[in-house]
Amino acid sequence: MKTKEIGVQIFGKNFNFNVSENIPSDDFLEIVEYVESVFTRIRNETSDLDSFKLGLLAAINIAEQFFSLKKENEKLKTIFSNIDRIITPEEQGKPDKEDNSMSILFSP
Repeated sequence: MKTKEIGVQIFGKNFNFNVSENIPSDDFLEIVEYVESVFTRIRNETSDLDSFKLGLLAAINIAEQFFSLKKENEKLKTIFSNIDRIITPEEQGKPDKEDNSMSILFSP
C-alpha cells in the first residue's frame, strides 16, 4: 500500500502521519480537525484530565457518535427498504406493460 506523509499541528505540536494515498489530504485534515475539536471540548469541560485520560475519553466520545450514526443508518436502510417494497410492483425492475416505465428503488 502506497502512503503519503501529511504533517499537522495539534495543540501546538507538529505530527507527521503516513496516510494511504487513497485518502484525500483534505479529508484527513478534516478528520484531524474534528478529533482536535473533540479534545478541546472535553478539555474545556474537564480541566483535570491527564493526556491519556483525555485521549481515552475523546476516543469513547467519537466511538459513541460512530455507533449512534451506524444505528441511524441501519434504521434508514430499513425505512428505504420498506418504501421500495411498498411502491415497487411485484415484477421489480421490469417495465410496466402499460407505459413502459421502470420502478424506482430508493435503497442502495
